[in-house]
Amino acid sequence: PSTKILTLTSVLLEGLYDGAGMMRQAMGDSGPQWPAGIADHITVELHNPTTYSTVVFLATDVELSTIGSANITIPSQYSGSYYITIKHRNHIETVSAVPVSFVNATIGYSFDDQASAYGSNLKEIVPGSGYYAIYGGDINHDGYVDSGDYPDVINDSFNYLSGYLNTDLNGDGWIDSGDYPILVNNNYNYVSVIT
Repeated sequence: PSTKILTLTSVLLEGLYDGAGMMRQAMGDSGPQWPAGIADHITVELHNPTTYSTVVFLATDVELSTIGSANITIPSQYSGSYYITIKHRNHIETVSAVPVSFVNATIGYSFDDQASAYGSNLKEIVPGSGYYAIYGGDINHDGYVDSGDYPDVINDSFNYLSGYLNTDLNGDGWIDSGDYPILVNNNYNYVSVIT
């Protein structure tokens, strides 16, 4: 075949998490931003296993379902092993724990526990629940949830902005006090990218 299918599962975003391994849909100004069953869009990258900074393949605007699954079509020429990196508009860049083999026509990878992410960089969303999510709050994409992410949220909240904005950490369509806990908690816990 000329293409392969990469299926990602258990990709849960902290800001959209709704309980029992499910996510809410990200909201825009006039209701859900995406069609029914789609939580949000992500970017998926394949990285060179020895030189991580080398991005071998990039898929943007990938639909992420409310159950945390995504299917990415990969050209068949990619048949080595690669780190799988997930990026989102306001969550921490998260990487597979190990390089994943792309020898077969169908490839699957699940971010279903801390050990599945490089550096165990996933948050157990409710202690004891067994569900792990990608940390939210990296609005300026510098790899850290820190003081650099606050000004945008504070300004947008102060100006009563709404819609599908990076500052809307909990995805409810409003930039308000509901977005602060994610930012504050992950800042307090020194959450950052681990690659």
